[in-house]
Amino acid sequence: STLLCCAPTLAAAEQVKSTAGLLPCSNEAAAYMKWLIWGLFSLTLLSILLFSPGRQPPPLQPAFSGNAASSEHSVSELSFGRQGSRSLNDARIGEQHGSPQVDGAGTMPAGESRATMSHSSIGGHPQASSKNDFFIVIGFPIGADARNSERRQLLRELWMPEYPNIGKTVGVHFVIGLLTYQGDGHDDQTVERLYREQREYGDLALVNAREPTRDPYRGDPKCTGEKIVAWFQHLVVSHRGARFFIKADWDTWIHTTKLEHNLRLLAAANEPAYFGNTLWCSYSVKDFQPCGYGFGPLQAAGAKKVECPPLPNGADAVGPFPYAAGLFWGLSYDVVRWIAGSRLVYDFVHNASARYEPPYWIKGEDSAFGFFVHISPFSSLTPSHWGWEVVHDGWEYRSAAERGLCTHNVTKRSIVVHSMHTREDFEKARRHFRERCDKSCETAEEPFEVSGLKDLCSRNPRIPQVYSKCEHAGFAAATEHTPLGLSPLPRPRCRSEGDRVPFIASKAQGGTIICD
Repeated sequence: STLLCCAPTLAAAEQVKSTAGLLPCSNEAAAYMKWLIWGLFSLTLLSILLFSPGRQPPPLQPAFSGNAASSEHSVSELSFGRQGSRSLNDARIGEQHGSPQVDGAGTMPAGESRATMSHSSIGGHPQASSKNDFFIVIGFPIGADARNSERRQLLRELWMPEYPNIGKTVGVHFVIGLLTYQGDGHDDQTVERLYREQREYGDLALVNAREPTRDPYRGDPKCTGEKIVAWFQHLVVSHRGARFFIKADWDTWIHTTKLEHNLRLLAAANEPAYFGNTLWCSYSVKDFQPCGYGFGPLQAAGAKKVECPPLPNGADAVGPFPYAAGLFWGLSYDVVRWIAGSRLVYDFVHNASARYEPPYWIKGEDSAFGFFVHISPFSSLTPSHWGWEVVHDGWEYRSAAERGLCTHNVTKRSIVVHSMHTREDFEKARRHFRERCDKSCETAEEPFEVSGLKDLCSRNPRIPQVYSKCEHAGFAAATEHTPLGLSPLPRPRCRSEGDRVPFIASKAQGGTIICD
């Protein structure tokens, strides 16, 4: 009878009846079913018209004003979402470098293609393929307040649309700690602002770390080190296929096309890499402070004897060693992975992050990462020095009193210029790069002025005496160098023995836990 009463007309019902050998249904039931079937047919036709290709339903809008993204943009607070300008994290065009392909965003459901996810982009640039990993990921550690939100917008509007590899082979993150310098969560206004910004652009790396502590003798908070370690710990999984990770100050303009060309030449060596412009210092680990600065190893060795002893624990300062200056430095994936998973680094950071009064990690983010590389198992790794004509402060953005060895005008050799502070400064940097770097400049090799350990140690017969790594390049052991006298905290293996008790404690405290 169900089959019969689903017939759209009485005649059809009679046909079904005669075929199936069933009794006819009433005229009222047949009429009712006629109108019901026609109603279902009309709804089906309406659905086809509304949802056919080219007639997609409007996207759901989030409950806030502004340039809204689709509901697919939701990301967890601790994940790295997609980029706004040029769909920055939608694209993964690069090389796998022998690594398994992994998803670049922390919240992508398994099996879902990023190519199906849309969102707005500055300048209307089309989305690229989503299949491959970035070759380079650049992180700008930056504050959570409104002033720094305006700074991020400068980079999105002026720098990100400038180079076609941004969002394709070069990824960009703004690295922000989810905690204040005192270890509290941000206030409601800051949380709301970051939420809206992440929904719109998807380029914030929101990490479980404190924003920098405040030095009463400095105008801005320092240091970003805790955030960078937290960022590294996420990157080694979320960007497993990337080859290089770069930290840059927010007031830095990077010619990413020229940078990528030169880093692909560096990648061909297939060796661990650390690069930028090098300075030298020693590091007092218990004081969380660098000391004994110099432009070279001999100058730093002399400064160590004067500057380190006044620190409370300065007599044990490790060094001297080179580090890449904080305006711009980079590491290959294998070195980042070691830093992210090192027990020594973990102990250092957790010791520092538990402190709210001196000694605390207040300065020396760049020198601390140089220290991490110095104590790493990469015994022959030393930072390659690009030179102050390639990576430099901008002459136009520094006062006469601030100009020096590190300050230059933009030229065809420039890859990185630093120290812009206003929109006019950024526009000037963009104009100078356009005027002074043509197509041949973009693919010009800029060799490192100091290319590696053997090159460095052979520059002066005194260098191997103060820099301990020279021994790994065939030189005699250093005689004026202080090694690290600390080991990672013990990680004992524990087990439970004896009768069960309703709490967890060591045997000495009446519990059952014994640790080797």
